[in-house]
Amino acid sequence: MSMNSREGLEERMRTAVAIAKVGIGKGQSPFGASIYDARGEPIVAEHNRVQSALDPSAHAEVEAIRSACKKIGQPDLSGFWLFATCEPCAMCASAIVLAGIRNVVFGATVQDAQEAGFTLLQFECRETFDRVDPEFLVYGEILRQECQNLFQRAGD
Repeated sequence: MSMNSREGLEERMRTAVAIAKVGIGKGQSPFGASIYDARGEPIVAEHNRVQSALDPSAHAEVEAIRSACKKIGQPDLSGFWLFATCEPCAMCASAIVLAGIRNVVFGATVQDAQEAGFTLLQFECRETFDRVDPEFLVYGEILRQECQNLFQRAGD
């Protein structure tokens, strides 16, 4: 299945949703991220670990980038794809850029997260990505409702 077909994006987003549910079960915030290589093969999937790590930078996207770099043995993830259950915040967008990733797919929007009670900067990830590379690929609102449901699930 093609990486950038709607079906391909949804299939891979489900991995991020599943890992977010694992994190929720461990008392973490309801965010998940997964990274795939250019062929569409899964590399890693991570959930938010801010609470367990006592680290405000342990967002799912940053955790996935750290794990992927360790797994492949280098800090350059050029050609890789990052899938996140929520639009990356300013910190995560910067980490994505620094890692060389230029293909990002997200589910819920920053506005969705804010409406659910999560405090994020009023910032769209495209603001960072567009400044870095006009060819940056961003697919938003993929499985948005499923990703929004994670916010409610975390509150139950």
